[in-house]
Amino acid sequence: MNKLTLSEIVKNIDCTCDFDGDVEILDVNTDTRTTKSGDLFIALVGEKFDGHDYVGKAVESGAVAVVCSKPVQTSVPVITVPDTEKALQQIAAYYLTTLNIKVVAVTGSNGKTTTRNMITRVLQTKYNVYSTKKNFNNEIGLPKSVLELDGSYDIAVLEMGMNHFGEIRTLTNIAKPDVAVITNIGKAHIGNLGSQENICKAKFEILEGLKSGGLIVLNADDPFLYSADTKEFNKVFIGFDSSKGTALTAENIESSGEGTRFTVVYNGEKTDGYIPLPGKYNVANLLEAVYVGIHFGVDVRAALDSVSDYTPEAMRTDVIVAGGVSVIRDYYNSSPDSARVGLEALKTYNKNGKKFALLGEMLELGEYSAAEHKKLGELCAGYDLDGVFFIGKDYVEFSDGMPEKSICCDSAERDYFLSKIKEFAQSGVLTDGDVVLVKGSRGMKMEEAYEVLMSVLEK
Repeated sequence: MNKLTLSEIVKNIDCTCDFDGDVEILDVNTDTRTTKSGDLFIALVGEKFDGHDYVGKAVESGAVAVVCSKPVQTSVPVITVPDTEKALQQIAAYYLTTLNIKVVAVTGSNGKTTTRNMITRVLQTKYNVYSTKKNFNNEIGLPKSVLELDGSYDIAVLEMGMNHFGEIRTLTNIAKPDVAVITNIGKAHIGNLGSQENICKAKFEILEGLKSGGLIVLNADDPFLYSADTKEFNKVFIGFDSSKGTALTAENIESSGEGTRFTVVYNGEKTDGYIPLPGKYNVANLLEAVYVGIHFGVDVRAALDSVSDYTPEAMRTDVIVAGGVSVIRDYYNSSPDSARVGLEALKTYNKNGKKFALLGEMLELGEYSAAEHKKLGELCAGYDLDGVFFIGKDYVEFSDGMPEKSICCDSAERDYFLSKIKEFAQSGVLTDGDVVLVKGSRGMKMEEAYEVLMSVLEK
């Protein structure tokens, strides 16, 4: 972060401050464990913590000023605000205006992180690029990401997540992106938002912060994105159906255990590419990344070369091979759409191997949950998988969809579920070339299923 002054901050956020002098701010912090000399400490308030209780510790650690929404006793200047989280956002929004940097914002129901990482790789062939770290894509994480920027960066690629109306609006008005990318409109968080139409509306809040004349990159194969109103902004479609006016498309897609090979078509020219990831959906993510690169002057060949050795983040379709068996870890989260593409990847991963899935409940589906889990069971049955283990409250509905070759249990029967996976791994049914998909929402702790499986395969 570049230096700010206390007076700058006071002028640009909703606050009061009785301090008459000025103080140089070297960094902004919300955690006393990492607070250091010269920091501005912001006392955030959460369900299980209150930063105001740690103001004294922050000052002892070197904080030269604090942002509070409650009275505190301290020796350093106090900026008093109605809401400390809102203050963090306002500081980040102001700070970004002090930088000469382009911003690419990425959102969507699925594939946000993969697309963001691919965009970063593509742009790094020509620029110094900052990319959202970890899962800092919410109303606290994104402003923290912005405050990590400094004058050395040319472009920031910022991920934006949401599960309710208004969240993307807040994030985009902090980031003020030059380019917005929406990967798809799925059913993640449909229990909160009520319909895919509402999910689409929530995602398109991103336009409210997009700079005048900004670019929005969309997947034409998604019906919600294809028909959406993008207002006065420049719109570009990527996708697999060239009849929909796509500026960038891919053909000859072949996915295997190694990864996926394809041919990109741009301005009538064809360029072969490869990514070490399974599934056609990852090619769609890549196309958005390549087009963002084109927008910033990156050659198609250079863009494709930059991702030819792409490594996904842990638990996001990364593959571990043990005892000749490929285990696809994809349990960072799950929704009807991400489960579908995960199963597609499983089916095409190794055509000669047997296919198994360890599945956990898809959360935040509300009244749609039972029906969606039955559809998931039907999808597994339709793919003719060799065996499926499912855990979740809608286990009966899943079993109705896949009555054969499945072992299903309630969420409360975790010990039983894990014991059946151990029996399966020890049975000898898994042999060289077989593939196992581990998939489920984070709350289902599918890492435990993975660990039980690997404890046997790695012996």
